[in-house]
Amino acid sequence: MRRYLMTAVIAALVFAVSTSSAFALRIAAPPPPAQMAITAPVVVTGKITAIEKDTVDAASPFAGANDKVAYKVAVVKIDSALVGANNITHVKIGFIPPAKAEPNAPQPGRLRPAVVRPGFQAPELKEGQQMVFFLTKHPTAEFYVMPGLYHPVDITTDAGKKSLEEVKKATAVLADPMKGLKSDKADVRTETAMIMVTKYRAYPLTGGEVNEVAIPADESKLILKGLAEGKWTSMPRPGAVFTPNALNAFYQLGLTDKDGWKEPMFPQPQPGQPPVDFGTITKEAFVKWLDGPGKGYQIKKVVPKEK
Repeated sequence: MRRYLMTAVIAALVFAVSTSSAFALRIAAPPPPAQMAITAPVVVTGKITAIEKDTVDAASPFAGANDKVAYKVAVVKIDSALVGANNITHVKIGFIPPAKAEPNAPQPGRLRPAVVRPGFQAPELKEGQQMVFFLTKHPTAEFYVMPGLYHPVDITTDAGKKSLEEVKKATAVLADPMKGLKSDKADVRTETAMIMVTKYRAYPLTGGEVNEVAIPADESKLILKGLAEGKWTSMPRPGAVFTPNALNAFYQLGLTDKDGWKEPMFPQPQPGQPPVDFGTITKEAFVKWLDGPGKGYQIKKVVPKEK
């Protein structure tokens, strides 16, 4: 029971920091720009050339939502299509304007309507802004949205320029994963494997039902090998563009006994002894599984269920 609880705790922690579900993003801190670039269906840099005068009534940006809200729509001229926006020059982004404080708001101590905490609502877009945007298609409307806490990054600042470089490194891996997976450098193979697991196992940012589809066997084999070569610790590799590590990526795979996977036995911590290295123990079990029951395993890609 103790071993099971410890495994459950580790899995829960990994899920909390690495999941890309719409619900988790609404309550967590904004993800690093590189992670947003990996999990967003569309990533572009561009300049906002106009804010359309009329608002558009559409459902909240979550699959199955029926409540209507008023969106303002920004028109962005694309400078660089990094992910999922090939052969288009402009993109429309719907956003909900931040609520403005009422002049006769209730005084402290009295009942008041719920408000969105600062930083937890997408920023108001304005004409002239130059940003990198992380987008997904609105489930029903004819525009894109910035899901959850996938806030755009101002690329005119020094910090924004640095973030853009990290985004470009991550999206370059997505554009040609085989190059990284077949690199002669083990750390590059591992980082590429982590990025691809995160991409393939990311749930739709607007929610909804999903299916799991096996990726090609040769790519899956290289990804699993790349994970097996990495360091399964809680600390990212210095200079890495993506913070989750091989252990995190392993838990995203969601292996079960149906895949021939068996949780390793973790020793009881002993007073005065070094802490139990759960990552190394799990990695050893993974390597053995990969040479045995997992030899023919294919990673499953999470995709929206077709209606």
